Amino acid sequence: MRKRKWLGFVFAFVLPIIVAFWWWGAFNNVNIRIEARGPYRLAYREETGDYAKLPDRQQQVLKILHSQMVKTGAPAILLLNDPRVTRKQDLKADVGYLVAPHVQVHAPLKIKVIPLRRALIAEVKAQPLLAPGKAYHALIKYLAENNQPFRLPTLEIYQNGVLTVEMNLQ
Repeated sequence: MRKRKWLGFVFAFVLPIIVAFWWWGAFNNVNIRIEARGPYRLAYREETGDYAKLPDRQQQVLKILHSQMVKTGAPAILLLNDPRVTRKQDLKADVGYLVAPHVQVHAPLKIKVIPLRRALIAEVKAQPLLAPGKAYHALIKYLAENNQPFRLPTLEIYQNGVLTVEMNLQ
């Protein structure tokens, strides 16, 4: 009788949680590699504060871009501070979308060109809430194993369910 209750608990509660985490990509591996990346053109707005609020701010940027009749590419965030050592209210990021070379934007948005460069890439297919944690954990672990420093800024591009984090090596 006890065994049935235990199995019932597993099937009713534990298994659905495991399946949900699997579906969200929690068990997916992070692919680490070095390659040339860029150039990119980022239409962005400067943001200060908690990085957890960046997805909402990115949606605001998208609305502004649409109001300016700008066709957008992948969403991208250029993180300028390390949240492990910077207070939340002091964190800075450029939040926006990749755009075509000919695109012009108006205030409050700006354009930033990210040149072709050699980068360390961490790539993972996972939901937006899980992907950054997995990618940065793998990136920091790789850097520690190879005695390399963590360099900022990092560029996050989320496209087709895959987060790519790019860290400059130069």
